[in-house]
Amino acid sequence: MKMYGKNVKILKSSINIATFSELVMDIIARYKRLNIWNKIGFWGAVSSIVGILIAIVFFCVSQGGTYEIRGDLSQIVEMLREELSIKNEQVVFLQRQVTRLGALTPSERARRLAKQVPDDARPYALALKAIAQKRFEDAHRFLDEAQEQKETELAEIYRARGETEFYAGNYVNAEGWYKKAIYLAPDDHVTCLEASIVFFYNAKYEDAEPLMRRTLEIDERSYGEDHPNFARDLNNLAELLRKTNRFDEAEPMYRRVAEIVEKSLGPYHPKVAGAYNNLALLLVATNRLEEAESKYRLALAICEKSLGPDDPNVATCLNNMAGLLSETSRFAEAELMYRRALSIDEKSFGPEHPNVANDLNNLAVLLRKTNRFDEAEPMYRRALAIDENFFGLDHPKVAVALNNLAELLRDTLRSAKAEPMYRRALMIHEKSFGPDHPNVAICLNNLGELLRDTSRFEEAEPMYRRALQIDEKSFGPEHPNVARGLNNLALLLASTNRLADAEPLMRRALNILENSLGPDHSKTQKVRKNLELLK
Repeated sequence: MKMYGKNVKILKSSINIATFSELVMDIIARYKRLNIWNKIGFWGAVSSIVGILIAIVFFCVSQGGTYEIRGDLSQIVEMLREELSIKNEQVVFLQRQVTRLGALTPSERARRLAKQVPDDARPYALALKAIAQKRFEDAHRFLDEAQEQKETELAEIYRARGETEFYAGNYVNAEGWYKKAIYLAPDDHVTCLEASIVFFYNAKYEDAEPLMRRTLEIDERSYGEDHPNFARDLNNLAELLRKTNRFDEAEPMYRRVAEIVEKSLGPYHPKVAGAYNNLALLLVATNRLEEAESKYRLALAICEKSLGPDDPNVATCLNNMAGLLSETSRFAEAELMYRRALSIDEKSFGPEHPNVANDLNNLAVLLRKTNRFDEAEPMYRRALAIDENFFGLDHPKVAVALNNLAELLRDTLRSAKAEPMYRRALMIHEKSFGPDHPNVAICLNNLGELLRDTSRFEEAEPMYRRALQIDEKSFGPEHPNVARGLNNLALLLASTNRLADAEPLMRRALNILENSLGPDHSKTQKVRKNLELLK
């Protein structure tokens, strides 16, 4: 019964209907994760759950409580507020290794809680309900009413507005609201943490870093250096350092995170797998592929053992492992993992979920790499349709799906069909993130490549130069993304017979990659070959 100790503590003098329903859902989820359904059968599991619930009710009554199933709206609202908090989207354990922003959407638990908020509740509660249900215009309308009625503190209203824009994919707007919230509540821990994550997604690393360090200091004072909250904050800071090419600073933080979560949660907890996964991302970035592979395989084994073979987190681990196998040209093994991940997510979420779109995208990338374009294209198109239906036509996820499909169309000499997709993706990213975000630089580089392929050099050059400027500003002058921009611009200059201008750019790109990725990395070798062709 130890597994349910936490739930008994929630139930004090009465059994709140929200808490009770959450308890039931939590027990069912635990049974699924531990594969108990298959071990004792459906009716055995049902009998076991009923027995546990009766025992909890008896315990509450025996302690002098009353068995009263009632709705406590204030508690539901508080639970919903906590569940919607962007700190639950921290820069993330078990992130998928795909070159796209993760699917950020209100959780299933938030949607369940939202159903318990009555339609005649106060405006702030109705706003949270609308956010959970992705009715973002309604959310802003209710927040207007809550602000007018001074129902809660203004900083809290601004935070909720920021969450609304964040889940809607309007990250620039979210940033504006969080700046206002920080101004009003500069020492509020949750506001600082959420704002740092929004700044991170907007590639405002200089703004995000001091907030991340502040939340780390606060949690260190509050919980100590061995607490999971401290590990969460340390992981976020390490992720920022990795993004900005400070691998030597990030690596000991990732390793420390792994130690903390393993010590506090046990060696087979999913967050331990997440810590190893994030460390592996750094190892891949620094070309230590053997150690990265061992961490990915360990993360997969932990998830399978702790959650069962069909859990969505297992699908994430499979995607990550398959990504490394694909990068090292082990396509057959990678394909099996991608297909298994797709099967798990379709079974877990249904065929129209963003996680399924992620899986389709990953598998399609592999098929495109192995020149199986006819198989890849319908997967790209299905992923695009899922994301458009789930997120709307102007969401960054849709921009990524458009870019992926355009890449295939360009590979199959259909540039005329690819170009409007590239331009639409660029427009979406500029609207969502602003004109100076790295995602905009990716779109500019891709569109520049198409324009160079079609000999429109005068149109391509300003796009390459703008992309290079964005990456240098975002990541610093020695980042691999900057090397990519230098390589692309140098190739264009060579195409227009400006070899004297092209060669120093290519040399700089090679130096960056040799220093950051090592001389034997595939990207380094490619740029070295390009430099030789310029001579």
